[in-house]
Amino acid sequence: MILLDTLTLTVCGVLLILAVATPFCNVLFRRPRLDIDHGASDNDAESKANRPGFSVIISVHDNAMEIERNLPAFLEQKYSGNFEVVVIDESSTDETSDVLKRFKNKYANLYTTFIPASSHYLSRRKLSLTIGVKAAKYEWLIFTGSDCRPASDQWLETMASHCNGDLILGETRYEEEASDYVRLDNIKSWFRQLRAAQKSTAYAYSGRNLAMRRELFMKNYGFLKNLKYLRGEYDFIANEYSTPYNTETATEDEARIIRDAPTSKGWINDKLFFIETTRHLQRGLSYRLPVMIDNMLLHSTLLLHIAAIALSAVMGMYVITAVAAVSLLLGYLLRVLISSRAMKAISETVPAWKIPFLDGCEIWRNAILNFKHSRSDKDDFIRR
Repeated sequence: MILLDTLTLTVCGVLLILAVATPFCNVLFRRPRLDIDHGASDNDAESKANRPGFSVIISVHDNAMEIERNLPAFLEQKYSGNFEVVVIDESSTDETSDVLKRFKNKYANLYTTFIPASSHYLSRRKLSLTIGVKAAKYEWLIFTGSDCRPASDQWLETMASHCNGDLILGETRYEEEASDYVRLDNIKSWFRQLRAAQKSTAYAYSGRNLAMRRELFMKNYGFLKNLKYLRGEYDFIANEYSTPYNTETATEDEARIIRDAPTSKGWINDKLFFIETTRHLQRGLSYRLPVMIDNMLLHSTLLLHIAAIALSAVMGMYVITAVAAVSLLLGYLLRVLISSRAMKAISETVPAWKIPFLDGCEIWRNAILNFKHSRSDKDDFIRR
């Protein structure tokens, strides 16, 4: 009887400890530093008078609808310094060129160029961005996408307040029309990448809001080391060019880029390309290990509680059954609380009550994506 009591107390104690501790092993709890408020010292007249020039670089291919919708938000920025928008057309076959011609007649700060359809044996996206860099006339470059738009007309003004180093990682967030899972996945990726950049050295960057000094790009020969890989342009820049001392992070609301909701196919392709890209990045273990530990703890704790409820109920050990059920509920409520605080901190609307269930899907979705990647033709990721 004493052995049974001891066993019961031990099992109940383990279940409670795991239920309470596991929710804190979560990137939404280990949030990076978030500078929500714009620094007042960067807004005075003297600071604005010394704002650097920006060249916003956008590569497009059959994106007439996207640039029609999003490009004016870049061109109409209220920036106290000089800026231009450089658009490189990757030999589009739709109305992209017509849209660009119309915008050029309206906006003096728009510059357009193109790459020929005959370009082979290297990433057309990276080639077009390189051409954009060479065409740029200002000190700072910002790489973004045709499916993106600034969240504010103070985007450039806010990004300029971070020009103390050589590289700036700004937030990119999907619009609210994207599914809750896609938006949450994007936020968690941003938190992980932001935390890595703030703690030591950036590992990757899957956003569409990256600024860097033109001199840094040219001095290090741009994408030369990874030109054959079709995608991963922003990840390679962050991984190769970031140091513990040269990278700034822009997390203010005004510095945010909003990205159009992806199609299911587009989102999966992005994920498959990211899996391929990470095979060629440095410092991968230190980045992926916390992710794996978080997912393992989440699922092992859940399975242990379910097993404890089932076995104890069959064996008539109802104290353990009750404690396991209460622990399971307590763990869920803690995750909801942590998620709610995280969503509030970044003004996101993903329902907190749903996030524990979405978290539980992550390991299975990742397993499916890795299986798809393993079955893919590896030539799909390399320019032939």
